[in-house]
Amino acid sequence: MNFSECTLSETAKHALSELSGNNIPHALILEGNNPDVLMDCAKFITMYLVCTSDDKPCGKCGQCHKASLKEHADINYVTPENKSKSYSIKQMRKIIQDAFIMPNEADAKIYVFEAADKRLSTVVQNSFLKLLEEPPKNVYFILLCESSNTLLTTILSRCTVLRINSEIEADDDCVEGAKAILNGIVSPREYDLLSAIRVLLKKDKCEEVFTLINLWLNSSLEILCDAKPFKDDEISRKIITRCTKEQIIKLIELTNDANLKVKQNINMNLLTTWLCGEYRRISWQR
Repeated sequence: MNFSECTLSETAKHALSELSGNNIPHALILEGNNPDVLMDCAKFITMYLVCTSDDKPCGKCGQCHKASLKEHADINYVTPENKSKSYSIKQMRKIIQDAFIMPNEADAKIYVFEAADKRLSTVVQNSFLKLLEEPPKNVYFILLCESSNTLLTTILSRCTVLRINSEIEADDDCVEGAKAILNGIVSPREYDLLSAIRVLLKKDKCEEVFTLINLWLNSSLEILCDAKPFKDDEISRKIITRCTKEQIIKLIELTNDANLKVKQNINMNLLTTWLCGEYRRISWQR
């Protein structure tokens, strides 16, 4: 990819560099906590897909120029049609029909869904599955979201997830605490988790520990979905030997719920007891 004409951050460039070559996936999820950065990355990818130069995206050809202005006839930035600000099933059916119509100007046709994790209901996602599984030639879908784990696993399994985040600089105690809890979750001995989870009694460490736990859980989920994980290490691999996709998603949801309870000033002894039991129930349920 040619980054000479773009103003993306080095972090974003590094993430997008994984898409080098002519193997841009037909269904791509861009995940990150900054919607503006995600949109800039999506726009850069659309320029790459429609560019007529050998060194894509050149940023100079007519196709690139239109894409950079978000005025290209073959690039559809999907916006909700109803007051609820969600994509409707009627709207998705129109997109499915439109996807099979040949592009007007470029060799590719692209659909960008902003805030997909908040705007795509379960019903609409299910109607989207067939198109994602068997898309027409040179048709691409880019889904922008803050958290891909809120999407259906069937959607995730058909997409490549690319995380556009800054490198996390975490406190060493929090890193070790998160690792110990994850090792406790997959350990056959309940005492290992009981012992590890006591790190959460330090209330000022909780949010960072929960963030790190979900980072590893999300990475494990991405490995199971054949996506490139943020962390591909021993812990991520260990989790997938114990848990299914559905269990990992439940563990992520539980961790988010626990983090919310901390902010609501729950008694920390009660929280750790409850959380330990729920982690074990989910990870060891068969």
